[in-house]
Amino acid sequence: MNGIINVIKPPGMTSSGAVVYLRRILGEKRIGHTGTLDPGAAGVLPVCVGRSTKLSQIIMDHEKSYLAEILFGVSTDTLDSYGELVRRCTCDVSEQELSEALPHFTGELMQTPPAYSAVKIDGKKSYELARKGIVKSKPPRRISIFENKLIAQTGKNRFLVRIRCSKGTYIRKLAEDMGEYLGLPACLMFLLRESSGGYELQGGYTLDEIAEMTQNGDSSFLNAPETAVLQMERVDCDNRFAIDHGMELSGPCPEKGPFRVYCEGDFYGLGEPSGNGYKLAVLLKD
Repeated sequence: MNGIINVIKPPGMTSSGAVVYLRRILGEKRIGHTGTLDPGAAGVLPVCVGRSTKLSQIIMDHEKSYLAEILFGVSTDTLDSYGELVRRCTCDVSEQELSEALPHFTGELMQTPPAYSAVKIDGKKSYELARKGIVKSKPPRRISIFENKLIAQTGKNRFLVRIRCSKGTYIRKLAEDMGEYLGLPACLMFLLRESSGGYELQGGYTLDEIAEMTQNGDSSFLNAPETAVLQMERVDCDNRFAIDHGMELSGPCPEKGPFRVYCEGDFYGLGEPSGNGYKLAVLLKD
């Protein structure tokens, strides 16, 4: 088995838990996700299978989009609805107030990862230290927010916001920062990842659907490896012997890699310039 599964992760399950489940029902050890989606969040979790695990970092580096419900007037230790209450106050945030605040959270920003995160500190995950009451400072990281749009008000001080962002963005922390800008505590009530690495909610499958399809001998949930790299330039090789034997390949190619390499219509993997030609740097064809 070789390809990418667009998994719709349910809330209440860790990303690693989804991988363990898939390994069991598919009978495949080489499976890995493409970036942690918080346990309480739901939505798109691209999972790489077989040789396609080599594409994990490429998918992870792509932008992501979320639908976030933010509550103002309440904060928790985990910055979401699953944590312990830290602060509560009376307030009345309007759509206009939030709409005027959102542009301040668009573009390149510096964001400090929350205490409850998978960021490693001295070899240990931050959330493991936080559970023991140990909170260590973490350096801020540069992130990009490409879109930050108010969708609707869902209740008193509760708002749905669509966010399109770079990898490494913590929406929980963004919600807290928005609250601080308004002079209020805030937390994330619900998070739905709508897309990641070019894979969207509409084309995804739940774990139950994947299990049922597998039982019926249907593997149509598996996307071809090349679907993860369609944005890259394409090079066609006409020497199958050379490509099968790892030889340097001749012919025109982009000045910089990686780029997609095909031979007689078959997708072989990713190429890089080499010498007077190019080479197959990442083999993805079984």
